[in-house]
Amino acid sequence: MILRKKRHLILIPIFTMVITLVSCSQLSSLGAGTSSEATPTPTDIAGGIVETSESDNPCANLSGTLELQLLIAPSEAVGLTPYTFATIPFQVIQEGNVYLVEGSGAVDYYEDILTADWGSFAVTFDGVTSVTGECAAVDGSGTLNVLVEMTGQQTVVVTVEGVEYTYPWEGSPNVEASFPLAEGAEVSGEGWALILHLN
Repeated sequence: MILRKKRHLILIPIFTMVITLVSCSQLSSLGAGTSSEATPTPTDIAGGIVETSESDNPCANLSGTLELQLLIAPSEAVGLTPYTFATIPFQVIQEGNVYLVEGSGAVDYYEDILTADWGSFAVTFDGVTSVTGECAAVDGSGTLNVLVEMTGQQTVVVTVEGVEYTYPWEGSPNVEASFPLAEGAEVSGEGWALILHLN
C-alpha cells in the first residue's frame, strides 16, 4: 500500500505536466509583428536617379530553408528525446517592389516510448508547416520577416499499472520571426528554435 502511494506521488507531477504541456504551447505566437522597410533609391553624382538593379537587392532570387526545432511536450520531463525536426524550403518571389516569402514542408514523424517500473509513456507527433512573409532590404542588407505556421497532431499515451490514459492534441500554432540574411541566423523561444539556411 505504501509502495502504491509512492508510485502515485511520483506520477502526479507527470500527469500534471502532460495535461499542462500537451497543448503544445511551445509554439505560441511571439507577438513580434512583421515589418517592412522601403528600399532606398541611390542617386548619381549628377543628381539623376539610378535604378537599383535586381542584383543589388539581397532579397532578389533568394531561397533557402528554415530548420524548425521543436520540443515535443512533455517528452523532456520524462527523459525522451526533446526535439523533432522539420525543414521548410522557401523562396522569395518579387511582386512589383515587394519581395514575398513562400514555402512549406512536412514535420518529420516523431515517435518515442519510455518504459519504466511504473509503466510506460509514449508520444507521437506529425504535421506540416508553411512559411509566408516578406524580405526587406535597406542599404545593401536584408531582413527576412516570416510567419511560420504548423498544423500538427500529437498523442501522448501513459500506461500505469495496466491502465492506459490517452491525451490527444491537434492545432495550428504559429510564430513570427525576423532574421538577418545570414547563414545560421537563429530565432528561438520556449521549446522551439528556427534556424535560417541560405542556398
